[in-house]
Amino acid sequence: MPDSGAADHAASTHHDTGFKEIEIVAYLGEFKIVGVAHFGVGGRATSRRASDFLRAFSDSRLTLSKVRIYSKGTQELLEAVPFVLLNMDKVDFIYARDEGRDGDEELA
Repeated sequence: MPDSGAADHAASTHHDTGFKEIEIVAYLGEFKIVGVAHFGVGGRATSRRASDFLRAFSDSRLTLSKVRIYSKGTQELLEAVPFVLLNMDKVDFIYARDEGRDGDEELA
């Protein structure tokens, strides 16, 4: 009989990190910044919308990963960087994308 211990271990290696990844779109001056923010959920399942996490955020800076920076006027991709530290005081407009939305280039 095959050892099922290896299969059980492989199935249990996926661990919930306690963070929810949410795509954020921020407008700052002439730039549109799109990236992923990580919000703590305390290991609980949550039915909160993406905008609820952003609304509850009270820090003055937000770290985004997998960032793409576009020209606001032309939607041209100017740069892609691993992360940015977004100063919330300088942001003109910001929103969180709900899960299941594909692409962002068509949004202005």
